[in-house]
Amino acid sequence: MRIRHALATAGLSTALTLGVATYPATAVQAGTAGTVGTASTVGNKIAAQALGQYTSTNAEVKKRKFEGAANGANAKNNCNFYTGFWTDSRNRRFDGTSASRTGTNRATCGTSKGYMYVKKNKTWVKTWTPVKWKSRAWCSDFAKYTWYWGGAKVTGLNASAASFRDYGRTNHTWHSRADVAKKGGYVPKKGDVVSYDWDRNGVIDHVGVLTAYSTKYKAYFSVEGNSSEKLNYKNTKQSAVASYVVGYTSPKSL
Repeated sequence: MRIRHALATAGLSTALTLGVATYPATAVQAGTAGTVGTASTVGNKIAAQALGQYTSTNAEVKKRKFEGAANGANAKNNCNFYTGFWTDSRNRRFDGTSASRTGTNRATCGTSKGYMYVKKNKTWVKTWTPVKWKSRAWCSDFAKYTWYWGGAKVTGLNASAASFRDYGRTNHTWHSRADVAKKGGYVPKKGDVVSYDWDRNGVIDHVGVLTAYSTKYKAYFSVEGNSSEKLNYKNTKQSAVASYVVGYTSPKSL
C-alpha cells in the first residue's frame, strides 16, 4: 500500500511532517522506493493489516482504536480487542493465558465483533463473532495479530514485548540498531516489528509494526497498539536509529 493511499484512507493530509520540515507525500514515496519492493509478500500483508486496523470504516473494527467499553470513547484502562482475541479459548490460536475482564479503572471491558477461527462440527471455520475484550498491556498482542493475519509464523510470540526480540534471535531475523546504523547494514522493511527501550535499561518496553521505511530519511512509519493508550498510526518521521530503538524483527513465513 502506498503512503499516499494510506493517508487518504485515514483521512489525513498528503503532506507529511518529517522533523522540522514538511515534505510532499510524493517525496517520501520516492524515499521508500528502494525498500518497498524488497519487503516480502508477508511483510506487505502485515503492513496492510496494521494500516487496515487503523483506517477501517467498519463500525466494529473502528471500536478497536480505543481502550475501554468498545463504545468509541477512550477509557485508557488497558481493555482491548487484541488481548481478547488471543485469550479466547474458542480461538484456534488461543494463547493459553487469561487476562482480566476488568480494566485498570475497575470498569468492565467491552465486547465487539471480529474474525476468528472457531471449531464447528469438528472443523475450524473462520467466522465473524463477538470477542470479549480483556485488560493487559497490549502492544505485543496487536503486533502478533497483524503477523497472524498477514501469514507469518507466530510461534514463540506472546504478550511480552520482549518476545519479538526472542523470536528474531530464535529465527535469525533479529536486526539490532547497530545493524541498521552501519554502512551497508540492514534496511528495515514493511511488516518488521520495531522494539523500544524507553529507559535504556535493557528491558523491551514496547513494540510497533512498520508500515513504510524511507532510505532517504532513514526513518519509518508505524502502527502501534497501546501507544498513548490507543491504537496509534505514527505517520511522522521516526528515526530508525534513535537511542531508544533496540532493533527490528522480521517475520518468518508459514
